[in-house]
Amino acid sequence: MKRHINSALVLALSLVSASALAANSKFNEIDQDNNGSISKTEFERHIGDRFFGKMDRNSDGMIDESEFSGTRFGGKLADFDRDGDSRLTQAELYNGLFEKFDTNRDMVLDKDEWKKVQSAGIVAK
Repeated sequence: MKRHINSALVLALSLVSASALAANSKFNEIDQDNNGSISKTEFERHIGDRFFGKMDRNSDGMIDESEFSGTRFGGKLADFDRDGDSRLTQAELYNGLFEKFDTNRDMVLDKDEWKKVQSAGIVAK
């Protein structure tokens, strides 16, 4: 019986370790300068055109309220809309997202902040 419990424990720990390694691998892939944090530039580069393009369903280069609604970001388009034109440019979206997750306002995302980006479904885990 003890042997089965030990085997189950080893299996559970290896699954948790594999999950942590995968999360760190993605983080390390985005952290291009390997300084242990993701800068705003690295964040924008990773999110990239394909993310914005998926949201910009009519391909007009802007995200309007109908395109923004239903996203998993929490908040409203107006929370991201810096110029008040009711549409988001890439820069407005990326700045708003980055600021939302940079909770300590140090202009980089640490591993804990990055986990929140992943949990929000903005990037793949």
